[in-house]
This record gives sequence, structure tokens and C-alpha cells, in this order.
Amino acid sequence: MAMTNLDDALQDLSEAMQQRLVVLDESMRVIAYSIHESEPDRARLSHLLAHSDTWEPLPAGTEGPTTRTAGDGTDWVLHPLRDDRHRVGHLLHTRSKGVPSPPAGVLTEGAAQLGVLLSLRTMYAERDAARARGLLTDLLGEQSSEAGRAAAARALVDEELVGSAGQYCAVVLAVPPGEPGGDWEARTAVDATVDFVARTSTATVVGGVVEGLGVLVFPRPVVPERLERVLGAPGLAQVRAGIGGVVDDLPSAAVSHEQARRAWQAACLDPATHPRVTTWSGLGIDKLLLALPLGRLTAHDLPDPVARLIASDHREVDVSTLEAYLDAGGDAQATAIALGIHRSTLYYRLSRIRETAQADLGDGRVRRDLHTGLRVARLAGMLSG
Repeated sequence: MAMTNLDDALQDLSEAMQQRLVVLDESMRVIAYSIHESEPDRARLSHLLAHSDTWEPLPAGTEGPTTRTAGDGTDWVLHPLRDDRHRVGHLLHTRSKGVPSPPAGVLTEGAAQLGVLLSLRTMYAERDAARARGLLTDLLGEQSSEAGRAAAARALVDEELVGSAGQYCAVVLAVPPGEPGGDWEARTAVDATVDFVARTSTATVVGGVVEGLGVLVFPRPVVPERLERVLGAPGLAQVRAGIGGVVDDLPSAAVSHEQARRAWQAACLDPATHPRVTTWSGLGIDKLLLALPLGRLTAHDLPDPVARLIASDHREVDVSTLEAYLDAGGDAQATAIALGIHRSTLYYRLSRIRETAQADLGDGRVRRDLHTGLRVARLAGMLSG
């Protein structure tokens, strides 16, 4: 049996066993599979690709073969794959009535070979991931020079860590600041996205965790709805995503990365306004406001009517009412409908707001100051809810 690489060795074993075979890693993700020619074989493989990573990983002490029953009733037999010290994954085949079990010797010898090859692939993957993180830092870091970005971009393409293309787009993935599980969830989100891309396309996407944030660079525009589906995986409920604009070359990915970081920040700071997966193109005025030193701003930096309003005892009700009123362009009926209140209640609140803020809500410049000032206050964390 030729010991060239994992894929070739797996196909050789498949021919020897007369079984369609799949290799899973310890997290139950599909790593490799033999040729699946028949329609039933392809259907089973599609089911496995879609669902195996939702299976509970086997306990560390499990030594012999185990069986999993898929939702469609298929029995999957899992044989442990080991290097010289540890279990590194599983060899999987189906069990069918009337089909004899493969020869034990062939299976044992093949599994031993595959365990070594899987361990090597994992080691190389970890090496490539470390290399990718370093190059991403050189490509996207604020302190990187133009020459440094160009060199990192060349290396990423030459080493086939990301595809060569005419457009690139950066994505930032992470939980909101202060939430538990930061680095772990960012890394898991990056891995899930890279795995999704590998399973559904031929694109080569590079990703890693840089300064606590998950970062991905795609050789094409990113579809928000697809990324939303990826983040629907178990364990990623708290992750927010920002998608940067498309740039024309890889050295310019730093521009898209900064845009993605601001979009992610918006998704964290104001989830009521911005969706979980927020795009740079959808930020509107927040493109400018998120460039401000929000962490250093206080109520003294806001327009006086806004500062008076957020300091009042009625701020919780009055701020949301005024925001809805300004968002509706001063349309009282639309505002009352949006808030679910009677129009007379709205007029009462607006009267109180005028008195508290000492502002003429009919003046366009005053409305501008109020709208922008409230937006800055919300992004700066001066308002809750």
C-alpha cells in the first residue's frame, strides 16, 4: 500500500476493503474521504459532511470501534486512528446487512498507516496556521510598512495560504468586549468559517486570531447570509461579525480589515440597530462616528441639549422616544406606531423632551445635533438598551 499522503492511502485502503471510507478528526470534522461513486454513497457522504461535526466527540478513553446511527438510520462504524502516542481521529465506514465485514488485518494495518498520516497532516496544519497568523499580522497590523504588507501578501499567495484573485475582502469575528470566551470563540468561529468554505467551494481563505480578534481574508466578496449560517453552529451564539469593503489587491486588505473591525464594533455596541453580521457598506453615518475616540468621550463632549436629556430622570423613555421620532423624520403618526403608543402619549413625551433639552424640535439644525449627539452617546456606551 503506497504511503504517499493521507488521501492516496485512504483511497488505497478503500479499494482493498471494498468500502467507501471517511477520515474524521477528534472533533468529528471530515478530513478526507475516498471516492464515492454511486448515488447512495454520495447521499451518505453529503449527510456526513453536513452533520458529523454535530456529533459528540468520543471520550478520550474509548479504544475499540464504536457505532453511530445517523438521522437517516445509517449505521456508521468508527475505528480509532492513532499515532504512536495518541488517538488523532477516526476511520469511518457504513455497516450494511448482507455485506461481509472487511478483513481484520487489512483494516488494522490501514488504520495504523492512516493514523500516522493524519497526525502528520494535523502537525502541518498547525504549522501553516501559525505561519498564516504571522503573515496576517504583517499584512494587517497598524505598524506594518507598505513594503512589509507587500511581502506578506506575496508570501500568502506563493505559499497557497490564500487564493490569488482580483478582489479581496476582510472579516472580523469575535464576541463583544468583556464577554467570556474571547480568544476561544474567535478561534472557533474562524475555524468553522474556513471549514465551511473548504467544504462548499474551491476558494482558499486565510484566517487566524490576531490581537484577540478572529480575522479572515477572502479572495472574493463575502455574502452576509452565508456567514450568518456559519455562525449558527453550536457554541458561537455570542460571536459578532464585521465585513469590510472589497479591495483590488491583497496588500490593500488592511483597509478592508479596518472597515471590518469598525463594522464588528458597531454590531457589538448597538445590536438593536446593526445585525449580528454587519457590513461596512451598511454602517451609514456610523462609518464616521466609529472613527472617533469613543472611549474618551463624556457627556461634556455632546451637544448641550443631548447632555441635558441623558442626565434627566426620564432619560430611558425620552431618549428612545426622541430617537424614534428623529428616525421617522418627525412624523408623529409613524413614531407612535413604531413605539406602540397613542399619539397623545407621544405628544406629551415630546413636550417633556422640549422642556428638558431646552430645544426646538422644529429646527432642522437642532434635530441634526440631537440625532448625531444621541448616536454618539449610544456608540460611546452612555446609553443602555
